Amino acid sequence: MAKVSIGIPAYHGEEGVRRLLKSIEQQKYKDYEVVITDDSEGDEIGRLAEGRQGVRYYKNASRLGAAGNWNEVMRRCSGEYMKIMHHDDWFTAPDSLGEFVRMMEEHPEADMVFCGTRQVETEKSYERFTDPEDAELIRKDYRNLYLGNTIGAPSAVMHRRGVGEYDESLTWLVDMEFYMNILRRNPRFAYTEKPLVSIGISGSQLTEDCIGNREINITEYGYIYKKYGLEGEKKYKEKLMQVLMDYNAAYSDAVDFGITKTEYLTGKAGKLAEKVKWKMGIRG
Repeated sequence: MAKVSIGIPAYHGEEGVRRLLKSIEQQKYKDYEVVITDDSEGDEIGRLAEGRQGVRYYKNASRLGAAGNWNEVMRRCSGEYMKIMHHDDWFTAPDSLGEFVRMMEEHPEADMVFCGTRQVETEKSYERFTDPEDAELIRKDYRNLYLGNTIGAPSAVMHRRGVGEYDESLTWLVDMEFYMNILRRNPRFAYTEKPLVSIGISGSQLTEDCIGNREINITEYGYIYKKYGLEGEKKYKEKLMQVLMDYNAAYSDAVDFGITKTEYLTGKAGKLAEKVKWKMGIRG
């Protein structure tokens, strides 16, 4: 049995999968298996996987959707360490996988580790990583991830197999909730600021579809707010109120989350005042 399972939950993106597989083959660390679960309609990914040593390919009988396919690939994996890699992403350098394994081996108390990333767009790239202040916030209370997913995309994470699964009722905040679920059970983690993984950014990604989607954002932030019992904390209530106001939600959308009418109307008035000041060029 391989030490590391690299799971690729594919959905089309043949060129991306080809680039990802090439980056895997270039890794210096070799004790791994590659498992592909394919949610695509065609057979392009299957043909790409044919004849590749150490690659196991499974075509889903029916489409599972994003989170369902992520869970499916984890069910098919057998390694001690689990490394999800999405087809838009790839290992930045030949020692990337070895660096992930090193963190896991040096921190047996942790169930997950993560890295910085290189965000690659068509005309530019930049690096993103968890800074020490954000890491400390997560260490103090894993629920602070609700204020912002400072860990990053699933491709930036490695975890021990069997520590949890993705919540298939979510579409947009599914990775953030997954990390919260792991850290709720075991708050210890390790990370590096090194961009071990490159993240391909394009307008066709699920992320781009969800950012501006009012229903998804309101529903999913509200769902996690209740699931993790965040009602009693002011900062989490303020975060949810900010989301509701950003998407012009009515008070009827807020009442289910224990937000009073006075709190919501006061918040909306404050946000409107900030907009007016900004348009008038008033800062501070």
